[in-house]
Amino acid sequence: MVKTTNHSPLTPEEAAQILKISKYTLYELIKRGEIPARRIGKKIRIDYDTLKQYLQGTQVITEEKNEQGHTLNSDVSLSQGLRFVGSHEPIVGLLCEFLTHSPSPVQLSALFKGSMDGLIALYRRDADITGIHLWDEQSEEYNLPFVRYVLPGESVSVVNLVQRVQGWIVPNGNPLKLNSWEDITNEGICFINRQKGSGTRLHLDSYLRKFKISPGLIQGYEIEETTHSGVALKIASGQANAGIGIQSAAQRMGLDFIPLFKERYDLVLRQEITQSMEWQQVLSILQSPAFHRAIEQQIGYETSLTGQVIF
Repeated sequence: MVKTTNHSPLTPEEAAQILKISKYTLYELIKRGEIPARRIGKKIRIDYDTLKQYLQGTQVITEEKNEQGHTLNSDVSLSQGLRFVGSHEPIVGLLCEFLTHSPSPVQLSALFKGSMDGLIALYRRDADITGIHLWDEQSEEYNLPFVRYVLPGESVSVVNLVQRVQGWIVPNGNPLKLNSWEDITNEGICFINRQKGSGTRLHLDSYLRKFKISPGLIQGYEIEETTHSGVALKIASGQANAGIGIQSAAQRMGLDFIPLFKERYDLVLRQEITQSMEWQQVLSILQSPAFHRAIEQQIGYETSLTGQVIF
């Protein structure tokens, strides 16, 4: 069910103005399914609240069809089907699409909130599946130390969704000539950070602690966005000139990207969910060559571990 709002539906021009991007870029985001839209006759309209949720990284990915039979994204209750709460990753949206069009359709409602928030939602039984990419500097291991810490004594399964590259997202041409982590305190940087509890933020803070760099030396460190897309939007609109995020987010906004590290993005679920028919369908898609090919068509991803049980 689509949420109601006191605001009139936005035209693409109005939505592009709010996001401070071109109308062409907005249409590309709608086409890719990143910004939910609906068709009223021959006109495309975007719900104000949905656009606000996109900016905040809290929109729910699902699908519905309009009168003409076209598939459109919209907001629905997380109580339907499998519930995902976790870190922002566009491949989760791709998984939702595969599940919707599979021979035995499964609805996966996805809410992007951050890796730590996802683990807490799983602990509280507010989610069936979460997605995380948390680097532990002491063990030099991804995800498992945090799973053990947040979910002590729980029987869980950890399955890889994808491996991906993160790095500097910068304006086209990389005017500040950023090349490595060491450049983060360079003069002229207007940084846009990720929110506390996100895997990207934890990775950054781990680097700062290791090399004893004060966050106060980084202009914009305290300014936060909740998604990779939000970081890229701020840079594309000129509100910042550097951030750290995934390569695909930079590409979608026509920005430059300088790789910094590769990470493992895993799905975590309670053991009882692994026995469900819905999860078996998810796992079947994760391990399918078609899903792997679809991921590999997008920049910045690797599928050598996709669908493998990590723990």
